[in-house]
Amino acid sequence: MSTIIAATDFSSIGENAVRYACQLAKQHNASLVVVHSFIIPIAFSETPMPVMPIDESRDIAEDRMKKELNELKRAFPEVNMVGKIMYGDIVDCLKEYIEEEGAPWLIVLGNSGTGEEASLWLGSTALSALKNLDHPVITIPAGCSYTEVKKICFACDYKHVTGHLPTQHLLELVNNTGAELHVLNIDHNDQGVTPDTPLETEELRNYLAPAHPQYHFVDSSNTDEAINAFVEQNQMDWLVVIPHKHSFFEGLFHKSHVKAMVRMSHVPIVALHEA
Repeated sequence: MSTIIAATDFSSIGENAVRYACQLAKQHNASLVVVHSFIIPIAFSETPMPVMPIDESRDIAEDRMKKELNELKRAFPEVNMVGKIMYGDIVDCLKEYIEEEGAPWLIVLGNSGTGEEASLWLGSTALSALKNLDHPVITIPAGCSYTEVKKICFACDYKHVTGHLPTQHLLELVNNTGAELHVLNIDHNDQGVTPDTPLETEELRNYLAPAHPQYHFVDSSNTDEAINAFVEQNQMDWLVVIPHKHSFFEGLFHKSHVKAMVRMSHVPIVALHEA
């Protein structure tokens, strides 16, 4: 049985992501691990001191996790689930858990994108997970409800395809969901065209042939806005990106660009990492 990891800070955004993960696990017969990490608040003075002892903080976290699991098990009795409490930064904790327990099918976490709620899952944490976790990560926008995944948009730029594209993860994602795969390329005035583009394009088509994808091209100088417009107009259910150093997402995953993409996107974003 495949495993889904859902991270939560018990905020409404985190809770929404966990329930999305429950629906996903139910539909695909996967087990679920709900992970919560905690840190000790520090009172800054002449001598910085923790606000409370670590044992007390852990007890509070474990009590909240117990209540959370009880509610989830009543709502989703078909899903085999467990909880895990860890100390530290959530991205570091997820890395540690995966090293100990093995690779999951998906890592699910919430993303507000706007900072409207003072919680752990603001844009920066979601972006850190998308960039730094080596396994498939899906971020769930605030208020996004689970629906069956019928269309997946994979945004790519046809550069450095050979040896870098995580073909197996992408094909598994399509196969596991049974969704259509739509491959989207954004360019303007052929700025992204190089002598290698025809070969890279052919390689991409060969790699993805088992999924029978549909290919789309949009001429635009604003990549993030073009992606979101395509996703909305064509009713995509998931947006898949590969944030490796060779793709146009090298630029998107810096400063304001990816923040704009995360904020505008009304669908979950899946990050796959290069092979």
